[in-house]
Amino acid sequence: MSLSLTRPESRRPAVSNRMFFRPQLIPAAGQPPENYSPTGLAYLDANVKSLLHQISYFINAQQAQARWLKEDIVALATSMNRRGMLTLSAGAALAVGAGGAPEQIVAAPLDGLVDRARKGGEREVVVAGGTGAYGDLVKKHFYSPFTEATGIEVVATGGGYGEKLAKLKAMASVGRTEWDVITLSIDSLTPDVTNLLEDLGNCADLPDVAARGVAGSCLGKGVLFDIGGGVLAFDKRSFPDGQPQPAGWADFWDVKAFPGPRALPNVGNPWWNLIAALEADGVSRGQLFPLDVDRAFRKLDEIKPHVTVWWKSGDQSQQIFRTGEVVMAMLFSGRAFRLRAEKLPLAISWNGAPLDAAFWAVTKGAQHPNAGLALLDFIYTRPEAHAAFALESFGSTAQREAVAFLPEDARALSVLQPANWSQIIQVDRGWLAANREAVLERWSTWLAS
Repeated sequence: MSLSLTRPESRRPAVSNRMFFRPQLIPAAGQPPENYSPTGLAYLDANVKSLLHQISYFINAQQAQARWLKEDIVALATSMNRRGMLTLSAGAALAVGAGGAPEQIVAAPLDGLVDRARKGGEREVVVAGGTGAYGDLVKKHFYSPFTEATGIEVVATGGGYGEKLAKLKAMASVGRTEWDVITLSIDSLTPDVTNLLEDLGNCADLPDVAARGVAGSCLGKGVLFDIGGGVLAFDKRSFPDGQPQPAGWADFWDVKAFPGPRALPNVGNPWWNLIAALEADGVSRGQLFPLDVDRAFRKLDEIKPHVTVWWKSGDQSQQIFRTGEVVMAMLFSGRAFRLRAEKLPLAISWNGAPLDAAFWAVTKGAQHPNAGLALLDFIYTRPEAHAAFALESFGSTAQREAVAFLPEDARALSVLQPANWSQIIQVDRGWLAANREAVLERWSTWLAS
């Protein structure tokens, strides 16, 4: 390779009558430049640092000029003869940070997805995601940075999971899918839904998912985003430090050692309670599925007199702790963290917590499929943004590197900690698809009896 210089394209005007040249790598026979290293880092530092400084100079004077300079870095990085993902060295990264330029420089392999989208004329990606305050946080930490980094606009729409599923099925039935990406609960990943989603296989086209996500982030038909669980939460005023405290579902069922009123969810996912019951009855994690439903309901019979609240909403689950109606409960982890933020002396255990997660997927028949794939890969970059999102949303994402950017007091309880993530129970989706309706019907009958 050799480095050549060409003048800017006419569509990119000069600023302040100052002429800049555009470095490009021109493939040529022979040896690579002297400062090229096997990893590409030394070469990147030497040849790109000046471009990064130019971005810093132009960012305040001419945003558009900064954008094309950033694109040049993508072109330069893509042309390099390297293996795997290109990583900026600390020196190059500091060059950007010192000038106040955008934190994300799109690099291989994400740049390949973006290039495919551009060549296909995909200038936007339509996402059926969350709404309200949650949607605003996703836009702040992911949509807007994605647009800044790639030039691809994110058109956000949304609604509840059920509403989105109904609309997606209606779109598919008439052969015109208006959404490129959809976010859904992992419990909805059943055969009738997977048929509406693009097959990502092992996510080979989304290398950031495998490289930077928690184990199991690639779902084949989508990628994990929000992750949490149905944790065991208890009031430390009833079970103070220095004394025995509940540590799992067997303790939740042990009303003699840990007395007091309890609460369990009644929000349309009774298999969570069945999982807890079987764990309390001594079933090992590896033997949980297929669930022994009869055994689970027999175990639930034992705890039923001590469950004073079958909560029906996240708000209600928080309120019963504020008012002292219960001493322990199964809670959505995000709700437990909100109570802790209110300075309520609440402790949580991830031991045997059923997985609570949402995933992002590219819809089958999407009008902007490459832009959708680029967005899915992009959300697994920038761990600092994931940490900030987690703190503001009281949740977590599947980007495992984010835990290093959390405050020290938040790290130990984060689901991203390997010791916590390894205790999560993932529902067998095949079993759920086959048994969902029967379990829901039996649950309703049991609860009313």
